[in-house]
Amino acid sequence: MIYAIATTEKQLAHHFSKAEQFTFYNEQQEVIAVYKNPALAVSGCAGKRLLIELLHKRECDVVIVRKIGEKTLTKLLTAGFKVEQGNTRNSTNELLENAALQKNSLTKPEQGVKKKTSCCGHH
Repeated sequence: MIYAIATTEKQLAHHFSKAEQFTFYNEQQEVIAVYKNPALAVSGCAGKRLLIELLHKRECDVVIVRKIGEKTLTKLLTAGFKVEQGNTRNSTNELLENAALQKNSLTKPEQGVKKKTSCCGHH
């Protein structure tokens, strides 16, 4: 299993698509890769697509998020990723252990944050 955590300042980012980077871990909780969030460089849907491509390229199985929009969650689930919700107060080890145990699985788009805006959360 490969886990990706949306991180900002080495902690779980408050919002998935605004995370500074994505840190990838193996099952031994070792960091195997760190990438800048490609969605920050490109606005809107194109940025989210680049992010999903990155997750696929790194053969990620599980994405760990704090908050994620309904549409983005739908895209991740449709792309075949497992999505686990973490708490920003948890350590990386706790986040990875909880994800491995599937303690807070997000399995339905409705579990994401609803946006009152158009495509992919433009304001």
